[in-house]
Amino acid sequence: MAPVDFQFMKFIKFISYKGQIALNFLILNATWFSWYLKVGVPLNALVVWALGFRSRRHLVFRVYVLNLALADLVLILRTPLMLGYLVHNNSWPFGDTFCRLVMFLRVLGLYAAAFLLCAVALERCLCLLRPVWARLRRPAWAVPLACGLIWLIATILSAPYLYFAILQEYNGTLQCKESGEFNKGLFLTETIVGFIPSLARKMMRLYHVLFFTMLLFLTCWVPYFVCRFLQALADPNSARYYAASYSKYISLYLVYIKSALNPVLYVFAARAWWLAPNGLVLVFQKLLIYWDFPAQPSLGSLGE
Repeated sequence: MAPVDFQFMKFIKFISYKGQIALNFLILNATWFSWYLKVGVPLNALVVWALGFRSRRHLVFRVYVLNLALADLVLILRTPLMLGYLVHNNSWPFGDTFCRLVMFLRVLGLYAAAFLLCAVALERCLCLLRPVWARLRRPAWAVPLACGLIWLIATILSAPYLYFAILQEYNGTLQCKESGEFNKGLFLTETIVGFIPSLARKMMRLYHVLFFTMLLFLTCWVPYFVCRFLQALADPNSARYYAASYSKYISLYLVYIKSALNPVLYVFAARAWWLAPNGLVLVFQKLLIYWDFPAQPSLGSLGE
């Protein structure tokens, strides 16, 4: 009888150990998402407020950075729902509609950020190749219209997730995930779009702020893209598929870091920001002037 008791106690200890790990992981996730919400929302909201409401000058790059901050806020809007998911022991409590909305917002933020970074790179090339037209002759509505089209394209590409996101029961919990239908097509499209800024980056190596913005984007998103790509290629019942799924979940933390800390990159790109009399608001406004009027070659050197 003693061996049976020993094996039973060993089993109980194992279950308790697994339960403690799950509890610690739950606490870690809840703490992380709370920090992400508290840091990401104020910083990106400050960018939107400073550049969208306080700045009176129509600067081209003010429009782009404002839209980049909005793209980050789109990702951050998912956080309260993710906290609710964690509180309910990793089971989705908000129903099918919010499941589809969360999936849609994630991909919308990704597409919008990727396309906006490409637009910024093309803008810098335009300022070098056609400086007179870009500064003096371009209509004031051109850049806002371009950003509007970017959001429209991002919305169209993200729309399938409103249809293919489903609630699936797993081990007594409800999981919000993409359906198997057209899954590979969605995965591959998302991955390809995510790598687009790396192509645009090659054109703009001389502009440090833009370079580091793109570098941050790639560093934080590439692990996630790789995991999504491997998951798309793997058999859904294979060990490789589950390994890619767990790795994708972990790599998502880097994505959240990028969205929350992008405004910090904007601040440290400015000089003597701590001496600004009006604080960070003035920093963002001055930084956009710096971006909009870089040191450019003269017209004579362009013609040589």
